[in-house]
Amino acid sequence: MTRSFGGIYARKLRGPSRFVWTPDTLRIIVRGLFQFHRCGPRSVSLDSIAPHLRTLICDRVKSIVCASHGNSNFADDHFERIRSRWIRLPSLGAVLLKLQEFNTYASLVGSTSATYDSLRADGFMPYTAYSVFDSEISRLHFFHPGCRLRVLPAIPRPCSVPSWGSCFYCGAGLTDKVDFNLLPKCDCLGEEDVCVCSSCVDDIADD
Repeated sequence: MTRSFGGIYARKLRGPSRFVWTPDTLRIIVRGLFQFHRCGPRSVSLDSIAPHLRTLICDRVKSIVCASHGNSNFADDHFERIRSRWIRLPSLGAVLLKLQEFNTYASLVGSTSATYDSLRADGFMPYTAYSVFDSEISRLHFFHPGCRLRVLPAIPRPCSVPSWGSCFYCGAGLTDKVDFNLLPKCDCLGEEDVCVCSSCVDDIADD
């Protein structure tokens, strides 16, 4: 039961135990690459992005595995008990390599006449990578301007005092009860709430 619990993310008794990249986890790479490195007012280095994305990917794997077992308390507890031995999770190096690979594709498209279609047709870009880029680009057309549904949590900032997580939008530590503000991630999906600090709430109100 322990080995079958993880599904495609389960370690095997024999053979390689490298992480299995799936569209679900590769989307986090693509979104993180553009959100933190290639877009926005300040580009964050891939080295700085990789630990944050690894955490998000591990959380996503846990969500997928536990959902396949009914999202019960048992599934959640069992995952935590066996994750280090029986669940294949990406190393920090694996996440960084994937970021560098995907950044190469995006850089070629951004600085040359190449397109993702031509990179795929020329055999430079594997189908798995192409399909994730293509699906993310296609999904942009289904969201309204300013939609935050595809936004990843901000990279947590260092905090000198104990905190209970970090703000979804700015990454500041949540250190006071005034910082525990649950807001919908976007108005078009009110049931998905995120925790936002008081400063970001004030900025949203000013907008």
